[in-house]
Order: sequence, then C-alpha cells, then structure tokens
Amino acid sequence: MLRSLVLILLLVNAAFFAWTQGWLDAVVGVRPDGHREPQRLGQQLAVQQIEVIVPPAASAPRDRHDAPSRAASATPVTAGAASAGEEGPASSEGAAGFACLEAGPFAPGVRPQLEAQLRPVVNPAALSVNVATTPGLWMVYMGPYADAEMLGRKQDELRRIRGLDFEPVRTPANLAMGISLGRYTQQAEANAALERLRARGIRTARIVILRPAGEELTVRVPRATAAEQQALAALALPQERRFSACR
Repeated sequence: MLRSLVLILLLVNAAFFAWTQGWLDAVVGVRPDGHREPQRLGQQLAVQQIEVIVPPAASAPRDRHDAPSRAASATPVTAGAASAGEEGPASSEGAAGFACLEAGPFAPGVRPQLEAQLRPVVNPAALSVNVATTPGLWMVYMGPYADAEMLGRKQDELRRIRGLDFEPVRTPANLAMGISLGRYTQQAEANAALERLRARGIRTARIVILRPAGEELTVRVPRATAAEQQALAALALPQERRFSACR
C-alpha cells in the first residue's frame, strides 16, 4: 500500500515537472506561464526602449536651441585668440627696432680713440671689441722698372724660363711697374721660393712685405636702438671706417 502511494507521488511530481517545462502543452492545452504573459511583457519593454531613443527630427530643435549658448561660450575664446595674435606683431615690431652694427677693421693703436668716440653714444656694456690676428703677406718681387718698355723686355726674358709663373704689379703705387713671382702668407715660404728662383738664374728678385703680421680690431654693437643707429652712422671713425650691418 505504501509503495503504491510513493509511486503515485513520483508520477504526479514527474507530470507536474513536465507540464512546467512546456512538454505537455499539446496534451493539456494549458501553458504553465499563461497567466504571466511573457510575450506582452517583452513588448512593453520593447516599447519603453523605443520611447527612450530620441528621433533625429526631435533633436534638431534642441540643437538650434543650444546653438546660441555654444556661440556665446565660444566668444571669449575667440577674443582671447585675437588678443594673443595682437601681442605677436607688437613684440616682433619691437624686436625689429634693434639692429646689429659693426665697424672695422682698425689698427690696434686707434682703440683709445674709438672708445672715446663711442662712449657718449653707446653704453660700453652694450658693445664688444673683437681682436683678430691677421697674417702677414710677402711677395717675391722684381722691379720697379723705369718704363713700360723695360718692363715688357723683362717679362719676355722670364717667359723663356719654362714653368715660371709671374704677373705685373700695379698696386700699391710704390711697387707699380714691377713683376710678382709669388705671394706668401709665411715669410719662410717666401724665402724658400726666392732661393729656388736664384737657383734657376733669377738674380735680381727680392722679398717685399705687402702686409705685416699683426692684429685688427672690429667694434660691434649687437642690439643698437633706432637712436643709437642714427648716432653711430654720423660718427667719423678712424681710418675712414663706417658702421654697417653685421656680417
């Protein structure tokens, strides 16, 4: 008896489980979720989702309504950019008012005179005096000759010596009507060249100094104002020099 009751309960539970899973819909005709209607609930959720999405037509007026506020907020930024742009040309114009000027070269001995001339015009801290060592220049030279005819005859004699380079001298005036057999920046090189020429039979050549080795001064004003530029241009500097743009 007890076994039959347990068996009936098991069958009832199995049938109920099958009905809840929808396996007996075709036999029973009643759906276990009929009273809950999940399809209708899904439709309601779908409708709610559709209502949340804003159509493009509805968003257009909102954009037009918001446009003035965005334009108003953009106005200060534009003004700031314009003010920054106005400051740029002003600063460039200020920088353009300065110029780098220099004068020279001068002999070292004129430095006291230069400083005395520039002191009333430019602050000494605003100028620089550059000292550069200049090499000397020596020339192996023949002459000068009394006239052009004698100079021509001497050049004809030198042309007969194969491989000899020479040229007539026109400047400086004290060496005009002469012949150059070579120019050298080292005196030792000039002496060696003269010895080679004498070995080839040229006895009347000698060495002259075209420019002694020494120092040269250059005065520079890196940032001369407009007023300083005018004052510097009016100065009568030693050796007939003038201020000009820096090289």
